[in-house]
Amino acid sequence: MDSLFTGILQELISGLALGCIYALIALGFTLIYKASEVVNFAQGELMMVGAYVNYFLITSFMAESGEPTGWIFFAGFIGSIVFAVLFGWFLDRIINRPLKDEPVFSVIMATISLSIILRAIVAMVAGPMSLIPFTPFGNQIIAIGSIVISILDISIIVSAILLVILFYYFFNKTKLGIAIKATSEDPIAAQLMGIAVKRVYGLVWIFSAIVATTSGILLAPRMALLDTSMGFLGLKAFPAAVLGGFGSITGAIAGGIVMGVIETISMGTLSFYFSWIKEINDIIVWIVLIAVLMVKPDGLFGVEKVRKV
Repeated sequence: MDSLFTGILQELISGLALGCIYALIALGFTLIYKASEVVNFAQGELMMVGAYVNYFLITSFMAESGEPTGWIFFAGFIGSIVFAVLFGWFLDRIINRPLKDEPVFSVIMATISLSIILRAIVAMVAGPMSLIPFTPFGNQIIAIGSIVISILDISIIVSAILLVILFYYFFNKTKLGIAIKATSEDPIAAQLMGIAVKRVYGLVWIFSAIVATTSGILLAPRMALLDTSMGFLGLKAFPAAVLGGFGSITGAIAGGIVMGVIETISMGTLSFYFSWIKEINDIIVWIVLIAVLMVKPDGLFGVEKVRKV
């Protein structure tokens, strides 16, 4: 019984770290949808591109100094964020603005096409071989009794918490954040009140790219290998956004954490004690999503929309 409890507690911590990454990816989905009602199916690929950019920046800096240092990782992170800002601005110009008033199906197909194009470009530039990402923490761990926690997982959890606090402050305490919230509620009314709606949409795509890049930087060392299949993890974060309530920032965070914990425990302790769970590990998040939506169709934190006739 003690070993079972220890195993579940160990997996809860690991699942929380994975869930934080899912939460950040789901947050990227939510930011764009909340402001412009566009579902960006290329969010996972934005995460992948950010991880590759970070890898190549660190590799370039290491070629100059000869060994990885804390400053090199910091410089790689800052460089990746700068790239994310420019890339988010570019995507707003080529996808969001030209297709803003077009049918939703056109926008969805554009983001799906973007995801395929990004995977192909990264495969051509980086080559077919998987890469080993760098981490400033190595294999460092903290042992608390029989529970072992990796420094990497702790850094992921702390980074996610800091980023969420930063976004909370931005959206509730700054003029730009309040403008984004106003635009998401009613873009026409926001425009009549003098808010530059197009600028708001551009900022949302930039923030979404920043969140995706941060997620990729945090996830790559945890995966131990960096390849183009990393983008498909965005599909796992999508049900997390839906589970929490699509369009709800709080829901995206909660949904990501729930999904990460469930996936980790099902792959670990539950698979050990119930062998049949191994067969459904790849779809267990979707099973949980369907079960929750049957009870709460709008998600855990979703708000039911009332249509006036």
